[in-house]
Amino acid sequence: MPKLLNIFGVMPKVFLLVIICIPGQVVANPASPLPCIRFLKSIAQKQDKPYLELYALSTVQPEKAIKHLPKVTKMLLPDYSPFRKAIYLLIQYNIEQAEGDDDVKVQGYISKLHKLGEETQIKWIQAEASFLQAVEWVDKRKYDEAAALLDEVEADARELGYVSLLARTIKWQANIDIDHSEYKKALTRYQQAYDLFIDCGDTLQVAQVLSNMSTLYIRMEEWPKADLYIQQAIEIYRKHNFSNPFAEAILYINVSVIDKYLNRPQERIKHIKKAMVLASKTRSFRVKLTALMNLSAVYLDANRPQKALENAMACLKLAEKVGEPRGVAYCNESLGEAYFKLGELEAALKHTSFARDNYQKLGDRKRYIYISNLIADIFEEAGDYKEALKYYKTYANDDKEYLFDVRRKELFDLQEKFDAKVKEQEITLLKTENELNAARIAEQKARENSLRVGVLFILFVLYLLYRRYKDVRRDNEVLEQSNAELTTQSIQDPLTKLHNRRYLQQWLKSAPKHFKQPTSLLALLDIDHFKAINDKLGHDVGDQVLIILAQRLKETICCDDLVVRWGGEEFLLIINTCKTEAESVLEHLRLLVSDSKFTTNGGEITVTVSIGAAVSETPEALQENWESMLQAADKALYNVKSAGRNDYQLSTSSS
Repeated sequence: MPKLLNIFGVMPKVFLLVIICIPGQVVANPASPLPCIRFLKSIAQKQDKPYLELYALSTVQPEKAIKHLPKVTKMLLPDYSPFRKAIYLLIQYNIEQAEGDDDVKVQGYISKLHKLGEETQIKWIQAEASFLQAVEWVDKRKYDEAAALLDEVEADARELGYVSLLARTIKWQANIDIDHSEYKKALTRYQQAYDLFIDCGDTLQVAQVLSNMSTLYIRMEEWPKADLYIQQAIEIYRKHNFSNPFAEAILYINVSVIDKYLNRPQERIKHIKKAMVLASKTRSFRVKLTALMNLSAVYLDANRPQKALENAMACLKLAEKVGEPRGVAYCNESLGEAYFKLGELEAALKHTSFARDNYQKLGDRKRYIYISNLIADIFEEAGDYKEALKYYKTYANDDKEYLFDVRRKELFDLQEKFDAKVKEQEITLLKTENELNAARIAEQKARENSLRVGVLFILFVLYLLYRRYKDVRRDNEVLEQSNAELTTQSIQDPLTKLHNRRYLQQWLKSAPKHFKQPTSLLALLDIDHFKAINDKLGHDVGDQVLIILAQRLKETICCDDLVVRWGGEEFLLIINTCKTEAESVLEHLRLLVSDSKFTTNGGEITVTVSIGAAVSETPEALQENWESMLQAADKALYNVKSAGRNDYQLSTSSS
């Protein structure tokens, strides 16, 4: 799982499926690589030009701006204009933000800018000071305070016509939206900011927005889309020779995460090392934390746990120093993985359990799911299979469904809101036309007293209404079909195309009508060592194994039987059979998997399963005692896995 900060505002929880459409190329070749200073130029004096030029340079190449700063400082006399003083403070802020490491200095520049704005009552200076303060609050995760301040800045920027500040504000509002999992709102705002930066010619900000969008798709585990946006951001950065360690470190952190999931190990090492060098030049502890966590992950994947441990310890030391709770949790997770690789299971369990508790407090569901799987691995390695099974279930039940549910819900919400809006407009229009036409008919009758004209007019209106009725009815049919498709998606597993748990609940309500035999067999089937398949051959091969197994199960059961994807690598079957044939059926299912190899992109592999089962004497008993039967089958499955796997067990208790 990626451990990534979007330094422009949020930590991803990797993972709504909303696509931003930017016509033609995603990047539109802005006219100038310099930041947008259109508004500032419009209110500046002729003698302010050197300051504006240095302000632009401090944004795109802060190390060059440092060389010119002493000269400009000498020119700044006490009686100089508030405009020039404000620009000077912004220059110092930009340089310290990109190249320095003194948080006190940065806050000092913001305070001075705020004081200057209050003393002069110049709105653009006040707005810039508020914006910078909001950015600092986001970095410290004070999201509520930052959001309220950004709303005020947005209103001021719109009133002033300060396009650059407006675009920057919208971008940071989107960053906060992502941390709150408001993906649709975030993408809409990124689109607005992108368009404003393109129009204003601010190329560096265009690259940063593309980087942010890449981070969003990283959280959604949409790796090709994430790669598309990050590569375009890097291309812009290189083309214009920007040199901003803060911004550049973020780009290479993002691309190193994408490298892992697109199987580019050499590029990943190169990019994370470059990010580490750049991170050391910035004052942002979050950039440094992220780089350390990702470097630790690289060493773990390269089977160098000692190096991973060293970087994870440095990460935790920094996180504790700055008092960053989420960073502390992430660094403890990295330590736990490193200790696990080194075989120090007690230390591994200590750090992973600490991280899991903190993820639960922080409401970070995705990391909570992932750490549950890691803890299960630790218990299994220690031989405590009972505890391992408990944590595996947390992972298996939640992991795959989490991402699908998030995306499906966002898609459903989008369609529901769009359709409702369209129908509301059509109904309003139809009512208005009805009222208007009725009034016209009455007026015509009263004025002309002509029955023929009135009848013809009524027929014409009825014809129009009928056509409108037909159109609305056709749209309703489309809506009903769309809703039916969404219903199908909600009861079908997207990977294997089998039914899921939701469908099973519906099926059980009418269970008696499905049975020809009085008894039925409930079986829980779990793929043995499935995690090893994912780790050694990749998640694509793991997905192929799930699809092939689902197909085999679907082909072997009768039409009245049921097979569902229970979660992760676990399947549930309900088979209508005689009680005396139950064990034969279970052995047939086991051999169905183990006797024929699975042909995958990783070659032909042997797969085995463990099966736990229970028998129901009547269809009504299956409905009434569903939970106890499920527990009996689950216990039998646990016994099989504890005894060595690749076997079945039929529970002695029946319902």
